[in-house]
Amino acid sequence: MRFQQLLAVVCISSIALGPAQAASFPDINTAVARVSADSTLLSGWINEQFKDAAAFNSTAGDVVPSQLKIFGIEFGVEGVATASKVDVDGFHNLGATLIDTTKINMYNRLPFPSVLGHAKIGLPFGWDAGVRIGGIPSKSFDNGSTNFDVTNSIFGLDLRKKLIDEGELHPFGLTLGLNYTHAKGHIDVDTPYTVTGGNTVTVGPNTYTPSFNATGNERTDWNTNSVGVQAIVNKKILILNPYIGAAANHNSGTVSSSINNVGNLILTEPGLPTLTQALTAGGSASASPDNWDLRALAGLEITILPFVKLGINGELANEGRYGGDIGLRIQFR
Repeated sequence: MRFQQLLAVVCISSIALGPAQAASFPDINTAVARVSADSTLLSGWINEQFKDAAAFNSTAGDVVPSQLKIFGIEFGVEGVATASKVDVDGFHNLGATLIDTTKINMYNRLPFPSVLGHAKIGLPFGWDAGVRIGGIPSKSFDNGSTNFDVTNSIFGLDLRKKLIDEGELHPFGLTLGLNYTHAKGHIDVDTPYTVTGGNTVTVGPNTYTPSFNATGNERTDWNTNSVGVQAIVNKKILILNPYIGAAANHNSGTVSSSINNVGNLILTEPGLPTLTQALTAGGSASASPDNWDLRALAGLEITILPFVKLGINGELANEGRYGGDIGLRIQFR
């Protein structure tokens, strides 16, 4: 199941959602309560997946092995993609009442793209400073009857110090950097749907077959901060500049998710009047990222034109996360 398909599924957590588990309810209020309970479980699971993935994506990329000389400047742009491990076992063991999550073929990675632009300036005593701006521009699009609205803004500051300057006495260069990153965004999914059968609802002495015409909404918002340190060792070889390094980032902030279903419940049974009732059911969850991303870095920068460099970078982090980026930068001095 693809990412957008999952969101569509969790949006339509209704009284008769398939794959559903057979159930009958003593009254409508009990049915709504169970839908809300399942929505809360699903919101919590979705929230846990985004909680660390959003912060990790915001700090990926922008690895520059070369140090700027005093009053040197550079500008660059890059495309970044990260993937975070999804808790498939946790999803299959949610314990939902109405939705049989064990029958949903869950994807195992949460992809997260972004585009970053940066600018740096060389400072005295072997320091340089930079700013990063980017993310995902606000975008709304449809996939069938499902509407997606996505945005993510990233802002970062970097301060670096050249500890070892590559030369005759030092075959390698060593740069140590400190960074701060803020990310804020959301993904909002609206799915209209109709579900019929699968369960029964009891009203008074009568038992009805329900159908639900509604719009399901899933929304996740993130507002994260990260403070980190990065060390890069590089070796220039003609037009090539390979490097390896390591980084550690501590993440904080808030992430919240919700699932809401708004529509009409229609109860039918041969020989009985049809009953219709407007219903709203849903649930939400929130959490604060409070973790360390520890990552190994490796990459290659190629001088393709005077002052113009092409960079390719890969990252491997703890907890099954990884990322990569490719970009161009123009450096003077």
